Amino acid sequence: MAQGKRQESSTGVYHVIAKGIARENNFSQIRERKYFQKIIRKYKDKYAVKIFSYCIMSNHVHLMIGAELPVLSLFMARILAEYAIYYNYKHNRNGHVFQNRFTSECIETESYFWNCLRYIHMNPVKAGMAVHATDYRFSSMREFFPGKAKDPLIHPDSLTMAKQKFGDCALFEEFHRKRNYEIFQDIYNEMEQQRLEVAEKLAREMYEQAQMNYLTQVFEEKSYREEYIKNIQQTLNVSQRKSKLLYSKIRNQVKNN
Repeated sequence: MAQGKRQESSTGVYHVIAKGIARENNFSQIRERKYFQKIIRKYKDKYAVKIFSYCIMSNHVHLMIGAELPVLSLFMARILAEYAIYYNYKHNRNGHVFQNRFTSECIETESYFWNCLRYIHMNPVKAGMAVHATDYRFSSMREFFPGKAKDPLIHPDSLTMAKQKFGDCALFEEFHRKRNYEIFQDIYNEMEQQRLEVAEKLAREMYEQAQMNYLTQVFEEKSYREEYIKNIQQTLNVSQRKSKLLYSKIRNQVKNN
């Protein structure tokens, strides 16, 4: 099936995801993640792209990049191709390493920029690969803290923007512990988990605002239940069928806890 034309960001900033083919863990080893960092470092200046944030997971990678759309495509094609050659040779294999072409979403607002940056940095924590985002060695989170990263990949503009926005590292780190309603591009399982987290948050907010005695009242009483499903549909911009599926999962999750 032909893939659609990429949308162009009015800000020139994109959230990019490259996934291992067939969910293969093509960054499972430390030296593989280090090598991918090395490739990014090798080409980011050559193509004059700005790396605002990144995270290398075991089977996919997130990058927030500032670049013109044609340059972005050239840069990603180059780094993914070079890594594929390395990975195939290292594992004595042939064929594709990444699933189709990389995906990208446009970062159009300052709010979406910071929320997406936070989402990228929190991936290892959500996956149980680190207790705190600053513990993870293969993301840009450490690069925002003086002395934690020896050879940073992110563009100086990213540090300047963070300082202007948050003032100090403590507030920047505190921001990462918050959660909002936005859903970001990721592998399917991760996006579904994001939707479930938002749906659960909506249930708890309804429970608190209505001063219910039990959280299960959200699901047991018809008026609350209908309002909750409607909130899921509107907040996540999903179909009524999908909102009911999410409702059922959260209901079962709450009842089993």
